[in-house]
Amino acid sequence: MKRLLFILALTLTLVACNRHSEHWATITEMETIIEERPDSVLNVLQAIDTDELIGDEERAKHALLLSMAMDKNYIDRTDFEVLQPAIDYYKDNGTATDKLRTYYYQGRIYQNAGNDALAMECFVNAISKGGKSKDLQTMAKIYYNQSKIYNSLYEWDNSIEYLKKAATLYKDSGLYHYYIDCLILIINGYTLKEDYKSASSYIEQCEQISETMNEGALSQFYSVYLTYLIKCGSDYEINHLINEYINTIPNSHIDWLTLCNAYYKIGKYDDALHATEQYRSSTNTRDELKYKALISMIYEKTDRYEESLRAYKEFMVVSDSTSLAIMGQDTKFVEERHNLEMAKARETEAKNRLTIIVLGCTVAVLALLIVVYIIRKRLLVSRNRNILLESEKALYEQMYNEVVAERDALNEMIVNNTIKEEAMEVIKKRLGVLNTIIVSHLSAKDTDIKRANEELEHLIANRNDFIKSTRLTLEENYPHFFAFLKDKGLEEFEIDFCCLYAIGLKGKEIKAYTNLTRHYKDSSEVRQKLGLSESDTNLSNFLQKLLKKEGE
Repeated sequence: MKRLLFILALTLTLVACNRHSEHWATITEMETIIEERPDSVLNVLQAIDTDELIGDEERAKHALLLSMAMDKNYIDRTDFEVLQPAIDYYKDNGTATDKLRTYYYQGRIYQNAGNDALAMECFVNAISKGGKSKDLQTMAKIYYNQSKIYNSLYEWDNSIEYLKKAATLYKDSGLYHYYIDCLILIINGYTLKEDYKSASSYIEQCEQISETMNEGALSQFYSVYLTYLIKCGSDYEINHLINEYINTIPNSHIDWLTLCNAYYKIGKYDDALHATEQYRSSTNTRDELKYKALISMIYEKTDRYEESLRAYKEFMVVSDSTSLAIMGQDTKFVEERHNLEMAKARETEAKNRLTIIVLGCTVAVLALLIVVYIIRKRLLVSRNRNILLESEKALYEQMYNEVVAERDALNEMIVNNTIKEEAMEVIKKRLGVLNTIIVSHLSAKDTDIKRANEELEHLIANRNDFIKSTRLTLEENYPHFFAFLKDKGLEEFEIDFCCLYAIGLKGKEIKAYTNLTRHYKDSSEVRQKLGLSESDTNLSNFLQKLLKKEGE
């Protein structure tokens, strides 16, 4: 009896250890060749009787691989009959790659059924739960399909962002056909958002690898390139690319609506109409909205107004239904995003319970560090304020010295100059302001000193007013003097400091007034224009004599 019980226990143990059926080896082998031979894998997996499979893991692996094989053979399912065992099992089990693929193909089924909102949620879960997977190809497909959804909602920035991610992964995986497809779609995205500089850079990339493109990809590249030129190119560029497109690509692969739009752009309406006829006769007639818009515009340009109006009405019907579909899809996105965010918030709350204690200690330490930082910062601010005050004090002292020097120069001019009384009045008025500033600055009161410094800044800043008033006064009283300077080809700023020379200011003082760092160079150029050589009298004497001569 004991011997019988031992044999029975051993048998049960062996059966328990062998949890897989005879099909397990075949299923795992199919996983290694599914990318290279998806058609053969599909036939093998469909031939397996699912009733003979043992355990949830085996049924999940078979369901996932069968769904992958169907998708790779362009069998678009809209139900979860095949994939459901994988969805149930890999939700809480399996590797990161299993989760990544399951959520991706679940999203593809939602896409096939027209539910982009739930598809997007699956793609987000795929990246979140399967992000550690090394299956770059599936990850690239996820980004690519996310981009398609954003593109259908006219969210160009998001669409371009995910296309770039997909392009990088496709390139790293050696799948250059898909990489090129992403580059072409990026061009179209940048064109639609009117970022023509970025679109141009990707066009250059595609031109460099155009020889590696197959016929379909090359046709698509010509199409987006034409769309780009329609937006920002010349008629010559558009016409040249049209000819290259037609001569390179057979009619069966040409995007006739884009070609029609290009013809319309350069005014070749008969050719545009012919392109719409080619579109109608081709098997690819999916873009009815664009067709209705183009045909309406072409009829209008060719004076077929009734047909144009009819086509426009049909365009509005299609446009309204498309807008409603997009609005509905966007609403679903809002609801799904909210549900997804709420679920993530609950998950985050559960994970952070233990973290709160650590954060409390960290906050206390940070608070102490912040107090130390604030004290140090206040000391630094106080130090910088003192430095700034010293700097301002030095600046005001320099400005004050300049005002004193200016006052002395103007006093000397009043004593020695022979210009008319009108010009002298301008100088005296300026001198009065200077004396007021100097007296105020000598006050011992802080409020008076502050006001004096403000007046000092205003005075220095408005030296141009003095130059302007001096020039206007001289110009009114010495017209021949100004006519002479203008006849010599002097520019306006050169005439300005000639006026200052004429009333008796010296070169150093004029440099302070005009703030010209190139004063000496400009003075030399003025001398040349006035016909004075280096050996002739200095510029100040020459101009004062010229002014005096007119006044006599």
